[in-house]
Amino acid sequence: MLQDSTNIFDALLRARRAGIDVVPVSGRGRVQVRELCRLLGFPRGIGELGCMHVDDGFINWEFGDFKMEGRTPVDVMHDEGLLDLLLEFGDLKEHEPWNEGRRGTLLVRGHVDIPAAEAALAEAGAPWCQIVDNGLTRNDTVRVYHLMPRGANKAYGVRRDLERYAIAREDSAYIGDSRADVACSDEVGQCWLVSNADPSIVWPHRTQRAFGDGVAELIDHLIG
Repeated sequence: MLQDSTNIFDALLRARRAGIDVVPVSGRGRVQVRELCRLLGFPRGIGELGCMHVDDGFINWEFGDFKMEGRTPVDVMHDEGLLDLLLEFGDLKEHEPWNEGRRGTLLVRGHVDIPAAEAALAEAGAPWCQIVDNGLTRNDTVRVYHLMPRGANKAYGVRRDLERYAIAREDSAYIGDSRADVACSDEVGQCWLVSNADPSIVWPHRTQRAFGDGVAELIDHLIG
């Protein structure tokens, strides 16, 4: 959610001085999230919508209800034709090049009837698969969806991070722009949306500013 502004970078420095850990939570893959943490000095990060955790450069994988027996969820999605089956529903296409190197989730973009598609996946022998709406693309014309294991999502990733670092729920805050982000509200003390978030989401806590400036606004709110 970064834009051409120094506000977010200045705010990240203020957060660091205030002793606030900033943990990116994203649908992006391990290379992108690890590089983001390295470049901006984040201690850790969460990627692939909760399936991947970067901690001091090391990668941990958590696949929810999927039982890994030699193949990753993405391997099975390809090998058993689950991605091809999903692409038959609605107006969908692979969200390339963002699927390169993924292990837990695959991205498609367009529009899809999620209950109907998930029912078809279950009938095809993959009840462990779910489809998660991760919001609009930057041009606000199509949505991005993740085909991923049930039991894994952004909220699960946040919960595991708080548990791992013994952080109390009331001492945490979250900000995003999609329904997958709002789903984290039960895990944190405060949950916010930036002002440019999906307008169809009814949510009481929105920043006045958009994109990275909205993140900076929340940081300053937390610092007080």
